[in-house]
Amino acid sequence: MINNKLSKYNNHAIFYIFTIIIFVLSGCAINKPQDPNWPNELPPRAYFLDHYQQDITNKNIQNQEEYLNWIVRFYKGSDLYPNGWNNITQDIVLKLNDSPSVDDVKVKLDQLGLLISEEWAKNNKTRTINSLHVSIWGNALLKSLEQNETLQLIDRVASDVDDLLSKKIPAEIIVADRYYVQDEEIL
Repeated sequence: MINNKLSKYNNHAIFYIFTIIIFVLSGCAINKPQDPNWPNELPPRAYFLDHYQQDITNKNIQNQEEYLNWIVRFYKGSDLYPNGWNNITQDIVLKLNDSPSVDDVKVKLDQLGLLISEEWAKNNKTRTINSLHVSIWGNALLKSLEQNETLQLIDRVASDVDDLLSKKIPAEIIVADRYYVQDEEIL
């Protein structure tokens, strides 16, 4: 009888220890340390590495380091285009701060940034999304704030990105007037 009670106690103890180990290990997996050379304000480097590895055509033309450098430029900006995706997203979120849709906008902009950046960062010979597209979309998103149609425009741009990537529309169709008619300057 004593052995039976000890056996039950041991089984319960082993179960609890096993449960604690599972929780600890899952916590370690969830809280993976960020790459020390990768900016914390960017999506995880591993996401882009996976995308880079899957595109054999681009991988044969562009090295991994160059691809990742373009990802960083997309998000943080550069000397030629200082408004990176993080700046555009921050500007939009700050201007919509009181809006009930601000959380939806942030999530959609984050997803859109991933889609655009992973393609835009490729070598010019293999990419479908170019710098002009990114500039047009960034300007249209900022203009959408004035028109009170940011969520709708994000969805429209996301649809165009999907259609470009699946070759349903040609790259040349992405022009500023597609989103907002441009004001003519008075001379």
